Amino acid sequence: MEKTRKKELCCIFNYAPLYRTSIYSLIDREYDAWFFFGDEPVEGSGSAGIAQMDMSVFSRPVGMVVNKVLFGRVPWRSGMLLLPFRFKTFLVSGDFNWAYFPFLALCRILGRKVYGWGHGLKSLKRHRWLRCLYYRWLDGYFVYGERTRKRMVDLGLDGRKLHTVYNSLSEGTDPERNRLLSSEIYHSRFGNRLPVVIFSGRLTKEKRLDLLLDAYVEQALEGLRYNLVIIGDGPEMAALKEKAENAPFSSGIWLYGECYDEAVLSELLYNATVCVSPGNVGLTAIHAMNYGLPVISHGDFHTQMPEYEAIVEGRTGLLYRAGDYADLKRAIRQWLVSAVNREEVRLDCYREIDSHWNSSFQMDLIKSVIG
Repeated sequence: MEKTRKKELCCIFNYAPLYRTSIYSLIDREYDAWFFFGDEPVEGSGSAGIAQMDMSVFSRPVGMVVNKVLFGRVPWRSGMLLLPFRFKTFLVSGDFNWAYFPFLALCRILGRKVYGWGHGLKSLKRHRWLRCLYYRWLDGYFVYGERTRKRMVDLGLDGRKLHTVYNSLSEGTDPERNRLLSSEIYHSRFGNRLPVVIFSGRLTKEKRLDLLLDAYVEQALEGLRYNLVIIGDGPEMAALKEKAENAPFSSGIWLYGECYDEAVLSELLYNATVCVSPGNVGLTAIHAMNYGLPVISHGDFHTQMPEYEAIVEGRTGLLYRAGDYADLKRAIRQWLVSAVNREEVRLDCYREIDSHWNSSFQMDLIKSVIG
């Protein structure tokens, strides 16, 4: 019996971050895929300092496009304009980008199909006509959040071409998490059995972890005691370390540092009480809920990352009013003192991740749209 030939797909992505390993591997498995990555993250893309995935997972060597900035402000990707002469179908990452216009124009002339994948639009305040043209020239667009998709439709874009792909770290139902058991990791560290508030991710200004440290100290002084664990590294590590060392109740603070060992991370997240990300939450929410951990973050659609949609009030976490420090403290207190059933919350988190925040869901959607 003749083996069915896979559809050829050329993927042009800004960068190859470690957390994309699952979905990129599935694309490589399901398609005759050719991957081209930027040689380094585009300035302002948020990828700077993020660990790169192991390129050996791909079935063929990856190609490279060179990310440049022309005239000090115009992004450009050298090497892209040759690809429409080689391939017929493209999946490209990123939102409105000047570098894509010559590429898209050439693809239209040659009759190529181009699908975009990114955060989408929340407003049309700048370059309205060009932004609309950019999305209309695409044959389809995969947007991370359903609320952003609805917003794009409200802005006048064709909803039939917009597909909510969500985001992911793994394929979905994880058999490893069913083997996780409560451990004494925090009792061993802190010598108590207080609740544990945790954050895991890049330590950047946008995460506002300074507010989390302030809340920890103030709530301890107010009589609400818990342990605080911060996992990760980044440009804010030095400032956070100094702040933590000089804080009252510093014995209850654990700046764990950088960790990519999933066995270690799973134990830390599984045994915590709640994850708190005062700033934008991003994939921190998905990582936490994958191990049954509820999440607290702010609820401002216009500044949040799409993953905040996974937070279902009272079930998988809480949302507080952005910029309202008192309300952040309220949300932390509310969750810690409420009589929630921890195992029911854990199952709610699992159900949220398994419904669509996984690479299996993403792959099924991509195949249904691209073919």
